[in-house]
Amino acid sequence: MGLFSEIWNSVKNKNRSIDVSGYSALFSAEASLGIKSVALEACVTYLARLISKGKFVFKDGNSIIASDFDYALNVKPNPNQTASEFKIAMVKKLLNGELLVVKDGDRFYVADNFITHYSLNGNSFSNVVINFDENNVVLSDSGLSTQKYFEKVFTQGVDCFHLTNDNIELQKYIDSLWKDYGKMFGILITNQLRVGQLRAKIDIPVNNKLDDDERKKLQRRFATTLFEKMKRDPVVFIPADGPSKSSYEEISANKSASLQNQITDFGNLRKVFIGEVAGLLGIPPALVLGETANNSENLDLAIEAAAIPLGNKLSEGFTSLLIRKSGYKVGKTLEMTGFKTINILDRADAIDKVGSSGVIKINEVREAAGLSPIEDGDRIIMTKNYTKEGENSENS
Repeated sequence: MGLFSEIWNSVKNKNRSIDVSGYSALFSAEASLGIKSVALEACVTYLARLISKGKFVFKDGNSIIASDFDYALNVKPNPNQTASEFKIAMVKKLLNGELLVVKDGDRFYVADNFITHYSLNGNSFSNVVINFDENNVVLSDSGLSTQKYFEKVFTQGVDCFHLTNDNIELQKYIDSLWKDYGKMFGILITNQLRVGQLRAKIDIPVNNKLDDDERKKLQRRFATTLFEKMKRDPVVFIPADGPSKSSYEEISANKSASLQNQITDFGNLRKVFIGEVAGLLGIPPALVLGETANNSENLDLAIEAAAIPLGNKLSEGFTSLLIRKSGYKVGKTLEMTGFKTINILDRADAIDKVGSSGVIKINEVREAAGLSPIEDGDRIIMTKNYTKEGENSENS
């Protein structure tokens, strides 16, 4: 379905198949791509978790209203996912390239596989498959299953919505990083292998005489084999010149002390990769790397530049599915808010000023503070002595 799916599947399959207790996991060809996979998943997962904090709110004008879909969108969209898991899955699919959310009664699912049928009257989607986690096996008519297959055809804006990721530069840049950083990381791994490699000379008795052609063929084969082993094996034995008798001499300690250990370069390379990907996603790299300097400002920037645009895109998708044209005309909307919870004690003065000035409603103040609406909160209160120009106040 897309680049991110291939990356995550590669990481998932690699973790299951390789033996991490040995050197194969570190020095295989896939290991040179491992740091890229980790960096990509770190950035995408951080953004997905940030957006999962948001809450879908139905509004009529500026007033928050109740909806039959509040529970599904904010608590449990389907029997196998919580609202947070559902939102994270949506964001990852969208960043992967495309997202299809289907509505089955009062349940919502993120499609994993589907076939798109394009039409000017509205695209339709068939062969929709939902993959469940192996730990959450469901009971179907045919027995135990980890998938749900829909035989019906879903129509855009009727019982599903389909979104695509417009961040083309991100995918182009990642494609180039696969090649450039792969070479760089491969060089670092090769250098690190040589630092701790054990090399030794060994004499093997040979009594048979070989003609020149056979000897040259064996030398070429030996050179190729030795080259491959020195690239990937932690211990390498090198046949030595001399008389035909068995002997052993270890030589690895002669030069290893003079080689610089480059493990620290891996961490620096990871930071570079995370910085590039995070920048394209609109996330300050310090947030993904766990740096605490200016954390509040960086979080505000990530919410403004990354979370809110993606949240708006998801809201537009659900709006096209759940709010009819007639309802939208009279002011009914669906928004995603509450990405950041503020400390109301730290903002008490600002909350008091904006709430008591009569500019906005109580529930609008609560929404900005990350609090849930109250029953009688769609009203304006005014406790300040504001007067119109030219009029005297009671105390004057």
